[in-house]
Amino acid sequence: MIMATYAIYKYSFLPSQEKNFLAQDDGRKAIDKAQDILGEILKDKLPIVQLKKDSTFVPLDNYVTASREGVTVLVVCNDKNHKYKEKMEERELEYHPGNYVIIDNRPGVAQLAIEQSSSFGKPDKVALLLCEAFNKQLDAYGLKVEIRSKWRTGKFWDAVQEQCEKYQDKITRVTYSFPNDENEGPIDASRQLRNEMRLMRSIAKAMNATKGQMIMESDKGGTLRLDRTQEDIARMVALCANNGYDISVHFKYYGLYRFGADIRALAQLKEELLKDFTTSQTVMGKAYAGSLIGWLDKVRNTTEGYRDEDPTEKKRKRRHQD
Repeated sequence: MIMATYAIYKYSFLPSQEKNFLAQDDGRKAIDKAQDILGEILKDKLPIVQLKKDSTFVPLDNYVTASREGVTVLVVCNDKNHKYKEKMEERELEYHPGNYVIIDNRPGVAQLAIEQSSSFGKPDKVALLLCEAFNKQLDAYGLKVEIRSKWRTGKFWDAVQEQCEKYQDKITRVTYSFPNDENEGPIDASRQLRNEMRLMRSIAKAMNATKGQMIMESDKGGTLRLDRTQEDIARMVALCANNGYDISVHFKYYGLYRFGADIRALAQLKEELLKDFTTSQTVMGKAYAGSLIGWLDKVRNTTEGYRDEDPTEKKRKRRHQD
């Protein structure tokens, strides 16, 4: 059984300018029919562009594989290049790996599921590209969209274990941060750890640093072992937990997770459900457990108590000029 991991997002609409408050031809305001407008936009190829390293923008191919009952399965293709040597010649291969996006635009739902794959690396990259493309189209209606990842709270070790074991992610870097404050109150730790803290602080003080860090990184393609059964590591985590110090764990796909932060909502989808939805010639009607729409309902119910990430204004180094 082939399973893929999806990051879950919520999208919402806002007026972008005063003309949004003017009634449309049917007497309804644009904000009141925003989901209908998005549904129409999804019927055509989206104007998705990506900023390349040479500061140029490249249009990304995208296409809909299926759309019914307010649910659209979209494929967004990246633009990649691989340099290799053939005999004595340097060559470059251009390829376009695809990434699935499931847009649940049913009335009142408005959720996104973005595949976590090597095509783009982090699903947030796809979310940003989609947000910009949607807003280009929605601007004509005086609307804009915000896409926010869904989060849930959880314990540090549970978060790390789930990401590594369930979602097969890799830890590429772990950073421990601590203040260089000799006047800090009692440190909740063993005598050995307190002595180690004094050593690290003395080094930071000698360098006139206000804070210190201990950073561990893996080799390229490798992974770090962060396991509560390792006594020294468990003691360091406990030190940070008990004294309010920061631990940052960098995952290959998930990105940055900080101690005490919320955990991104993820869900696993059977590939056969996606294939059934894209190849079916009939309208399913009522959702059932073994369907893509049934899966979306389950995700929605599971994340009902989750909170949305605070929207942030993400800007590129150079804006696209139409």
